[in-house]
Formats: sequence, structure tokens, C-alpha cells
Amino acid sequence: MLNEEQEQKNYSLGVNAFAPEQSVTSIEETQSDNDTDYFGKPEFYDYSSFQLPDNYGYDEALLNEFNELAAKYNLSQKGADKIMSMAVKLSQLTGDNYHKTMAEQQRLQTENYRNALVSDREIGGANLNKTMAVANLAYSRFVDPDTQILLQQAGLNCHPGIVKMFWKIGRQMQNDSVLGANISVPQKENREDILFPTMN
Repeated sequence: MLNEEQEQKNYSLGVNAFAPEQSVTSIEETQSDNDTDYFGKPEFYDYSSFQLPDNYGYDEALLNEFNELAAKYNLSQKGADKIMSMAVKLSQLTGDNYHKTMAEQQRLQTENYRNALVSDREIGGANLNKTMAVANLAYSRFVDPDTQILLQQAGLNCHPGIVKMFWKIGRQMQNDSVLGANISVPQKENREDILFPTMN
């Protein structure tokens, strides 16, 4: 599954892929900048023509609070739209910065896992190529695609403990002893004896 000529820092179970970052689309302003148009509160504020970015929606309680504030300062619909636009931009920027920070933290953590894997005395170093080949044998067989995505996104597909676990399972598979095939199976008992054992 993994090319032996890969750099050691790239060792991981399966394909280590992260979800692409989503770009933030700014809101285009089409109104003129005539200050007199920003004042004179309407009978009620209507944001039906205000275009929110994808995956954004209004919180009714917060929107009511915003409307009260807009009315207090005698903002027109245009004035309220202008403030709403700035609030959305700030929200997008905050969210974007948060996701970038989290992604960077995850990248650093994953890199630490890889470094620990490479330097592991038992499975790393000169043994790393063989370790990954055997570990990936079990990983590809027993881990479904959805779970693989979860492990990869968390960087756990290159965590030394996780790799070591699949390496041990892979060795058992190669020896035809996976899942305890070499362990003697006790004689079957009646269902009643299993659920309600005697007190003797």
C-alpha cells in the first residue's frame, strides 16, 4: 500500500488526506454611499432580499435584538443591511481563522505522530517499511472506509500505537492465527446454562 521509497515523514496507514479548506465569499455591496439613505427606520425590517452566504441562517432571537438596536439608532433598511453585511463578514472571518488554526494544530499533531512512529524502537527505523506493509494488510481488511476517513482526519492512521496494533493483527493474519484461531474453543453449553448458570 505504501511505496518503500517514500520519505519517512509520510508514513501512515492508508491515504492521509484532509478535507480541503473552504474559501470565504465576500458579500458584494451594491448600494451607494449617500449617508442620508442610512437613516429613517422603516415600519419593520425586511431581510428577504439580503443574500446570506451558503450554510448561513438567521437566529430569530438575535435578529430581533439586532432590529431593536437598528430601530433605536433610526437606521433605514439600507443602514441595517450595511451593518448586517459587516456582521456577516466578521463572522466569516472569525470562522475561517478558527478552522485554519485548528487545521494547523491538527497538522502539527499528525507530524508528531509520524515522527514518533519513525523513531519507535520496535516498529520504526529500519523496520518501518516491513511494519507498514504488514499493518496495512490488517488495516485495509478490517477498517471500513468511513472509519478510515475518521482516523485519517485525526492523524491517528500514523499514530505509533494504532500502527502497532494493526501490525500485530497483520502478523497474526500471516500466521493464520488471527482472532485467536490457535486458542482452543470450549465445549458448547446449552443456552439456559449460559444465561442462568447453576449455583453448584
